[in-house]
Amino acid sequence: MFETDLRLTDGRALHVYDSAPCDDGRLAVVTLGVPTDDLYEAGEWLGIRWISCDLTSSTTAADLAAVVDAACVEGFALMGHAEGGALALRTAALLGDRVEAVVTFASTLPAEFILTAVDGPVLLCHGLDDVVVPPANSRWLASRLALPTLDLHPHLDHTTILTQSEPALEWIRDHTG
Repeated sequence: MFETDLRLTDGRALHVYDSAPCDDGRLAVVTLGVPTDDLYEAGEWLGIRWISCDLTSSTTAADLAAVVDAACVEGFALMGHAEGGALALRTAALLGDRVEAVVTFASTLPAEFILTAVDGPVLLCHGLDDVVVPPANSRWLASRLALPTLDLHPHLDHTTILTQSEPALEWIRDHTG
């Protein structure tokens, strides 16, 4: 795993991780709050290049644009958990066609007007036993997105929904070109 600090135009630095720098043959998946340690094997057989950065409360969609630009990535997918899910949707709205697919896990809600700019496929995974972020969030998002797939799971909660990360990678592979 390659690690570096990326200096942003406003002087802040983001600590960035890249599993396969300069490997254009792999689909880049930018993760936002989704642990990838258990997903490396699946990522290998699916041909995935992991890119992520340390998230703070001030991380923006423009910051993520700088991350993928610095990594020389044109098209990519996003996976985000909780606030990372909302940031993934905001990034998809900002970067348009560059974002090939989005997966959210127990996403918090971005502003509604942002969702009208997200025109690619979005997989919304949510555990029905989530008491941190209500499953109604994903239902609401699904009702406002152009190409949603709502994936609700009984008996999974805010954290255990991340057990659906590997199937979500397969979904990404099926929904990207």
